[in-house]
Amino acid sequence: MKDRSQKKVRYFILPIALLIAAFLIGCSPAANLDEPPEILYGEDVCDECSMIINEERFAASYVTTTGEVRRFDDVGGMLLHDQKHQEDVHVYWVHDFDTKDWIDAEEAVFVLDEGLMTPMGWSLAPFATQEQAETYVSENSGIIADFVMLQQEIADGKLDPTTLSTHQHEDEMGEGMEDHDMESGGE
Repeated sequence: MKDRSQKKVRYFILPIALLIAAFLIGCSPAANLDEPPEILYGEDVCDECSMIINEERFAASYVTTTGEVRRFDDVGGMLLHDQKHQEDVHVYWVHDFDTKDWIDAEEAVFVLDEGLMTPMGWSLAPFATQEQAETYVSENSGIIADFVMLQQEIADGKLDPTTLSTHQHEDEMGEGMEDHDMESGGE
């Protein structure tokens, strides 16, 4: 008799427990699509090249409108992946080159500096401000671009790490690019 009542209790409690769990999961707040993603450096793999993401300064990510997170070891890899897959992206994230803080890529200012060694050779350094980017260029070299310009360069096939030459890009990049003399590192 005892076994029979234990089975009834078990069959009664299990569905109730599952319903409660489903209710709690359904009521929990959805992941905030506007928060930067977590990247486990040395563990997470780049969604474009399948290499381990090691360098925080160059890591990038985007979050789709459905909450899927894509992680990249290089800003250029993110741009290329986005171009190839055409996902509905809610927000793009990059790290400020100086502080390593996450910043919205669409608000960032980028420097394309062929002397900058990045994980996949895209040579892109994101900055939170125009002033930071200009300081970098005056101390190093490169040309300044915004996110939309970089997306267009990828779409047009003009930005590719295998043929990267900032001298070439100084002549080819669209209006709004700030050209800088590559020999002197200044304007």
